[in-house]
Amino acid sequence: MHDDTIPVELEKSCAQEPIHLLGTVQSYGFLMVVDISSRCIVQVSAGVVHHWPGLQDAAALVSRPLADVVAAVDGSDPLDIDTLPTAHPVALPWRPRFGQTSALQAQAQAQAQAQAPAQPAGLEWECLAHRCGAVAVIEWLPVHACPDELRRQHHIFADFADIIARLRRAEGLDAFFRVCVKVIQEVSAFDRVMIYRFMADGCGEVVAEHTSGDYEQKYLGLRFPASDIPSQARTLYLSNKLRVLADVEAPMDALVPPLLPNGASLDQSHCMLRGLSPVHLSYLRNMGVRATMTLSIVCDGKLWGLIACHHHSPRTPPHQIREGMRQIAELLAEIANMRIEALSHLEAVRHRLTLDRLLNQFHQALIQEGDIPNVLERWLPKLLPAFKASNFGVQIGTLACVGGIGKRQGSTHQILDEVGARLDARTSSPEVRMWDNLLTSSRHALMFLPEAAGLLLAQRHDEDTIFCFMTRREVVRDVRWGGEPVKDVLVLPNGRVRLEPRRSFAEWQQSVRGHADPWQQVDADALQNLLRILSEVNKLQINRKMQETLHWRAHHDHLTGLYNRRAMEDEVSRRLEDGQYNTALMLLDLDHFKKINDTYGHETGDQVLQQLSLRLKAVMREFDLLARLGGDEFMLLLQIPHPNAATALTFAERLHQAIASPFDIKGQQFRLGISVGIAIPPAHGRTVSELLRHADLALYQAKSEGRSRSVVFELAMAADQLEHYLLERDLDEAVERNQLSLVFQPKVELISRKVIGLEALVRWNHPTRGQNSPAAFIPIAENSDQIIRIDRWVMRSAIAEQARWRTEGLMKLPISINLSIADILSPNLVGYLTGLLEEYHVPPSALEIEVTESCFMRQLSETQDVLRSLNENGMITALDDFGTGFSSLSYLRQLPLQCLKIDQSFTRTMLQDPNAEKLTLAIVAMGIALKMTVVAEGVETREQMNWLLAHGCHIGQGYFFSPPVPPGDVPQVIERIEVRLRG
Repeated sequence: MHDDTIPVELEKSCAQEPIHLLGTVQSYGFLMVVDISSRCIVQVSAGVVHHWPGLQDAAALVSRPLADVVAAVDGSDPLDIDTLPTAHPVALPWRPRFGQTSALQAQAQAQAQAQAPAQPAGLEWECLAHRCGAVAVIEWLPVHACPDELRRQHHIFADFADIIARLRRAEGLDAFFRVCVKVIQEVSAFDRVMIYRFMADGCGEVVAEHTSGDYEQKYLGLRFPASDIPSQARTLYLSNKLRVLADVEAPMDALVPPLLPNGASLDQSHCMLRGLSPVHLSYLRNMGVRATMTLSIVCDGKLWGLIACHHHSPRTPPHQIREGMRQIAELLAEIANMRIEALSHLEAVRHRLTLDRLLNQFHQALIQEGDIPNVLERWLPKLLPAFKASNFGVQIGTLACVGGIGKRQGSTHQILDEVGARLDARTSSPEVRMWDNLLTSSRHALMFLPEAAGLLLAQRHDEDTIFCFMTRREVVRDVRWGGEPVKDVLVLPNGRVRLEPRRSFAEWQQSVRGHADPWQQVDADALQNLLRILSEVNKLQINRKMQETLHWRAHHDHLTGLYNRRAMEDEVSRRLEDGQYNTALMLLDLDHFKKINDTYGHETGDQVLQQLSLRLKAVMREFDLLARLGGDEFMLLLQIPHPNAATALTFAERLHQAIASPFDIKGQQFRLGISVGIAIPPAHGRTVSELLRHADLALYQAKSEGRSRSVVFELAMAADQLEHYLLERDLDEAVERNQLSLVFQPKVELISRKVIGLEALVRWNHPTRGQNSPAAFIPIAENSDQIIRIDRWVMRSAIAEQARWRTEGLMKLPISINLSIADILSPNLVGYLTGLLEEYHVPPSALEIEVTESCFMRQLSETQDVLRSLNENGMITALDDFGTGFSSLSYLRQLPLQCLKIDQSFTRTMLQDPNAEKLTLAIVAMGIALKMTVVAEGVETREQMNWLLAHGCHIGQGYFFSPPVPPGDVPQVIERIEVRLRG
């Protein structure tokens, strides 16, 4: 953070200035620079003449061998400078040879010694040395061997272990800081000791302060702007962790000569005696400080803070004090790092546990209730305080919600669009972005959430990018500054501009605005988890609704909303099995309904059926059941206490009266009648099939008697079952008498507009009844167990026809055949098919097996095994007529299927019925998601084909392309289809 009082460009310029003066040395000691290869002195500080008895010209030491002017205390030679460290200067047992002044200066030395003041009694010199490239830097610091001070230091360091123990025993971070500054003040004997911690925005804050008895605390809790310690100073403080300034008012000595032999300036970053810039010296004078010692606190490789020791008179801490202080600083860094990390971790763990527990409860509520918007509205008063947030918003597909107590100035979609513009479009990975300074700039602010100062935005990619967000309000903070951060600008003679240090450090209070409480990683993780929960529950709801829709469709007639045949039969069977015979079963249909469809079209006919269902429901009671079995045929289960023919006929008369008034369809009026057939259990049957069969006979009788009447079943009507028996007998002989034939309907790939396969369909050419469709005789075959013989005939004939086409070089398109549940469960199906393929030399990939939902709904495990075995033998498997039964998504996912065929009832109505369109779209999407080829049956118009193509359906089949045709017409039909579609 830069100071608002300082122009940004000027602040950047000042940040590039050196914080110490190159080529200067503090005058209380002196410095030598020695070339390591020659062992000769190449540079000295000019002030050496004030400390070296008899030396009048510092240049006299330049070029002298180091051994001439320095000796080891123990007298050992040579002096070792090759192994010096490159950063942290080390203390060496060396002493200056004050008596070895150059012979050229001997006479001047004698005269100077007579005039110069004597060295202070007991003055000794401490030697510090380190390497800097090709030179060694040797610094000499005076040691005043005052007996009282020596005793004090000896006493302190004799108990240094106790000092360390005191620091380790401190409870809590604040208490630890207080003990630290107290110990450091006692050890160093400086007047004031402070711990200065850097904030996240670059400013600093004094977190602990201790003074000697003569001074009072005055900086504790105050902040200092980032520009007080510029970035280049912080970089230096990471490598040089101990800095000493003995006397702010003492002059700085220059280096002689100013440059090294290679023309470069000496790098004094690690010099204890390096001189400081006038700006820093002025800063200290303004604080009333005369001497300083500063130690860096480094945690995890980063500058955490400083230990600042201030004294009000000149002071040079001896080596043992500095080393002790260095150890304390390192211990402080170690313990502060551990305790800050531990406390932060503990707080984060508590916060995480609170959020996790809340989100788990929220998740359970969502699963139990399922309505995301309502649950969110009820739970936001709990979620928002947990995140310390004021607003929440989420967008997942069609789910779009915004709530909370924060001020809003736009619609939900305006808010979501504005926040969504901040998403990172470059990534599809889960990501969370954070802002806590939105109100510091109008460019950052949210127009539609004007109170939001903080924004936490989580995003994921789930088919499309989804996101949710939290906002926080502004938190105005009163900050106590150590002086108002106002600095004067000084223009130097060379034209450069420099910031002058602040003159006042009196407490100054400022209100900081525009910021929210900063977000933590725990908040980010929790919001990402919340988005995942909402996404998963949303998917679950979509699947549940799809399941409910499919379940409803499986049990209800989509046109009228009544029960369908299967649901009605199941319910009637349940009642009959429970012995509930207090009912009458009625079958009814409209008289001459076919004329309405033929004359006015199926749309008008559908509207008539819808109105009819409403009239019938109006007559029914809540415990009666009504179903549409198909076409214009309805089934009613009437509950009556003592069922008999008279009571049933009385109720049937009410049905006739209900439809007596004209039907009004788009201004066109129709007068219609109904025929009713009635069967009463148990006399007319104890099962659904018996009752339906007998009610159907009664209905047939009503029609044959002139329609618009009701008839109760009588045993004499059963004679008519003979016709059904004869048809069943004829079917039994159809295979042997070669009355069955195959027709083939092309399947077209919608993208390429090419025929890519055929479906084989069986027909029965009865010698007297003529051509029969499968709908007429397949149910009879299934009920009489003849279906397996017919299926086996279809398998052989289809494979033989394909083999013929291949032999004649006509085409090699795969053929699909339909198998019943009876054939699927037959023991040798796979062996029979593979044998046929081998017999006719047709590859398995040229055969596709279609099964209906009833197969796996009844015998899931067995069907799985058979389909898997067919796949393993190279054959493709498909699910036919999908959506007409109760399709369980979990079952579908378990079956080894490669293809999904949409029932034609969806395709026929999807462009007129929005619900049928949505279901068709859902089935296509589901098939694609399961990586299955999707085939739409019943395509009858170009509009239907285009819709299917646009929504991802792969293959179409239906009369728009071609009706089923005999084998001989297939090649020509394929050619005509492809030519027409290309045109």
